[in-house]
Amino acid sequence: MKHIASELWKTTMDLFPTRRESGMIAGVIFLAVTISVSEILMASFFSLLILPTEPRSTKDLLILGVIFLVLFSALRLVSFGKEYYRLNIFEKSLENSKRGDRVADSWRWATAMELTSLLTLCGRLFFVSILLFFFSPIFGICNLVIGIGVFQILSWRLDKQFKSQYAFKEKQRTNDPVSNAEKVRTRVISGEIGSLLSSTGVIILLGVLIFLFANGDITPAKAFVLFIALRMVGQLYSGLSSGLMRFARARVFSG
Repeated sequence: MKHIASELWKTTMDLFPTRRESGMIAGVIFLAVTISVSEILMASFFSLLILPTEPRSTKDLLILGVIFLVLFSALRLVSFGKEYYRLNIFEKSLENSKRGDRVADSWRWATAMELTSLLTLCGRLFFVSILLFFFSPIFGICNLVIGIGVFQILSWRLDKQFKSQYAFKEKQRTNDPVSNAEKVRTRVISGEIGSLLSSTGVIILLGVLIFLFANGDITPAKAFVLFIALRMVGQLYSGLSSGLMRFARARVFSG
């Protein structure tokens, strides 16, 4: 886990060295995290629509349904605006640090894209994990323990991928490049292994969720929200695994 944090920090300082640029990147990440937390709250809102604690009239359901759809649409628009803002930041920052080598500059763009995606995924995972404590402290603790284990696995996969990419770069430098098929296979398989291993943790958490519900520790509405959150956590782990492998490739070849 320390290795991942160290690589992300060093890359951030390299690509966005000024306080203004770092601040803008932090703003993008904060916006993405806010969207993710809002999606969990929207799931909670939806669970109250379909699993109310007391009967509602048709009129009330229609009004709440319209509110839900308006808020959901607003989140989609904000998400689009976030991506547009992120690209503008890259254009301003990376244009000022061009090295004159079009290939290297292209890899720096790729590194910046992967970096911000990874930072966003980490931020989303952190705040979603905190939110889980609000719905069920026991489930939140289990998620924390599993999360530490998953990050140890991903850190191990990242280290191996960096070694592979440096080996590919060295072969390319000595005019004995490996095939594109081998490059892609090495990166994709490594990402899938990390995703597969992390999914084991998600399956364990799903078992914990079923146990808590069967034991009467959480209500049906909370169980529904936790299931949606758990699916999001699984997607975040999968995105981190594949993203870290792409990040390693871009980082090595941008240097």
